[in-house]
Amino acid sequence: MSIKFTKHALQLMKARNISKDEIIEAINYPDNLLNDSYKNKIAHKVKKNYLLRVFYYLEGNSKIVITAYKTTKIDKYISNP
Repeated sequence: MSIKFTKHALQLMKARNISKDEIIEAINYPDNLLNDSYKNKIAHKVKKNYLLRVFYYLEGNSKIVITAYKTTKIDKYISNP
């Protein structure tokens, strides 16, 4: 399944210093995968000192990235049992 990026996502990735490789890794190998209230997927990838959150949706045989951001508030999004 191919991964495509909206113009909005590319602009925000550049502003937030997030590479396409980081996004692809998060989508293909997420530490956690959720659905939001709009049926978008949210892939979580935990790095050394931050969490990468990638929002995307499925369209045909593609995953369309909407936005992504990094946060240091890992515990807010990932619960450890």
